[in-house]
Amino acid sequence: MCSCCYCSSRTPHPSVSLSRCVGTGVIIVGVGMLQGTGRRLFSTFALNPETTVAPHGPPRGLINRYVSMGLPPWAAWCNKINRYSLYRMSGVAPRTLLPKAPHEMDVIWLNERVRERVRTSRGVQNVYRQLKYPYVKTGIHYSDVLCHWVQVPMVEAAMFEVERDGGFDNFVLKRSGPELRSTYGERVRRHILVRQKEIRKNFVLDQQAKHLADAICGEVLSLRDESAAEAVLAKYGIEKKRFLEELARIVVARKEKANAVAVTAEEPLP
Repeated sequence: MCSCCYCSSRTPHPSVSLSRCVGTGVIIVGVGMLQGTGRRLFSTFALNPETTVAPHGPPRGLINRYVSMGLPPWAAWCNKINRYSLYRMSGVAPRTLLPKAPHEMDVIWLNERVRERVRTSRGVQNVYRQLKYPYVKTGIHYSDVLCHWVQVPMVEAAMFEVERDGGFDNFVLKRSGPELRSTYGERVRRHILVRQKEIRKNFVLDQQAKHLADAICGEVLSLRDESAAEAVLAKYGIEKKRFLEELARIVVARKEKANAVAVTAEEPLP
């Protein structure tokens, strides 16, 4: 027999059919199963914040404060705490600041901030705040692009990042302007970029000069007449006197190098 509210009585209602009783019983059983799951479709924080847990675990700073006063850990929940205090104590977004405006920062602070530490006395009457600053060092690094030593103040975390990136040039060029956030760093970046363009341009010019010199030497060495050699030099716009001086300098340098190698080879071993 059906166990719904209509069929449980001895005299069922005459207008209720058997199919309706079966459907109502299924609905009641389904509602009972849903209530037995223990799910809560409402916000627990909005109803009873004093007995809830912080969203990222218990606020350890608050508990340790009461434990240091000689009280049990659950004394932290004796005060009325609202959602904002739970959020603030959980450390989801700690309140931090920079010493200057972001576009006026000169020292390289990568992800470091001035952190605020809130402390209390032994009795919790007075609360005072402390500002914690990172350890700033003077970084002296060698720039391979500039061929010079660069001295920039930076925090200790940035010193490790320079070593991790494989040099000061990679450290500066790898980071964008808002990420680097340093007037000194931007100045060094400008110098590095300009010097990089100069290095690339000089490399191309050296390659072109090398190919041109090989072509000129190939034409000159195959000639036997002095007038024909002068014609080749005139075709490429080279002065005869300057060409002979450079050629004599190269020959003398090669002879000196060969003599030095010969003298080194003749020295007896000790």
